Amino acid sequence: MRLNNIGIVSLVAAMAASCGPKYDQVSPKMAPATEAVFASGSIDPKDAYMVTSLSDGFIVKSFVQENDLVRDKQVLFRLDNRQQHTQVNIANTNLTYAKISAAANSPTLLQIKSQMDAARVKLATDSVTLVRYEHLYLTNTVSKQDLDNARLNYQASLANYNADCENYRATADKVRQELETTREQLQNAEEGDQYYNLTAIGAAKVYQIFKKQGDLVRRGDQVAQLGNPDSIVINLDIDESMISRVQLGQRVLVELNTEKNKPYEATVSKIYPHFNESSQSYKVEARFTATNPGLIAGTQLQANIITNRKENAMLVPHTYVSADNKVVLRKGDKMDTVKVKPGIISDEWVEILDGLTMSDVLLKLKQ
Repeated sequence: MRLNNIGIVSLVAAMAASCGPKYDQVSPKMAPATEAVFASGSIDPKDAYMVTSLSDGFIVKSFVQENDLVRDKQVLFRLDNRQQHTQVNIANTNLTYAKISAAANSPTLLQIKSQMDAARVKLATDSVTLVRYEHLYLTNTVSKQDLDNARLNYQASLANYNADCENYRATADKVRQELETTREQLQNAEEGDQYYNLTAIGAAKVYQIFKKQGDLVRRGDQVAQLGNPDSIVINLDIDESMISRVQLGQRVLVELNTEKNKPYEATVSKIYPHFNESSQSYKVEARFTATNPGLIAGTQLQANIITNRKENAMLVPHTYVSADNKVVLRKGDKMDTVKVKPGIISDEWVEILDGLTMSDVLLKLKQ
């Protein structure tokens, strides 16, 4: 427990008022000192990603197990796609009918073409009749009314023929558009069918499987975790007050929650520049310095990042230094309060850079 100014004053007053020793004392010592930043975290695959379902369905077949090595685009899981397969069959049937409708000899187009041919014949007949009536009118063989009727018949036949031609073009465009639409629908249905096959992205190792054969999977559910087959990393969460002390290349001592008191060594390999709001910490990545077979991805761990070390430092117990870096010294029969300059600080010891000598005696109220 650190002493504050009030505690130090109380100590001096208590010592002055009492003849018996009611305090502990200690002198500085020279010893190695290590400063470390504590962090918690987990072991994760390098370049890890989650295989996520894009469809709803039951897993009808699982093709992999944990620790399997897989290749790019290899099918890992297959979901029940009977409903989607039905959609593919319907789209295929629609495409077949659309091809028939869009063909030059389709019944729809042949019927309009037949009407267009009949209109063309009638137009030719009415055109000849109109020319003949114009000549006859010049010789006063037919009346003006007969000529007008012939002209009206020709104009009506021309309009009907043009209408049939336009109808043929419009119908041909429509069936061609319907053909393209059904092709796109079939393509979309086939692509949707592929969503029921969950595949690997690149060569990878299967680290975790969250769903087994027979399980119901909803869209967005995570089914498995894959990652780099050649490397795993240590992901650490660092308190924002400590992140400034962490640097690349620093030594990391790791203790797995599954193997207490068995240390592993690692090195800080990456410091992410952003603050994680959900964990209220900064993310730091470390790599093991040696190959450690048998490590399981997702294992939780505790770590100490070594940020400073001295082989020969003046140390005093942490409990003898107040929060404002002051200590109480015995000067013969008197006591004095001295401000010191701390260096490396650990849970038990404080390095003193200035303010004390090796012969000084520090005092602390007995607990």
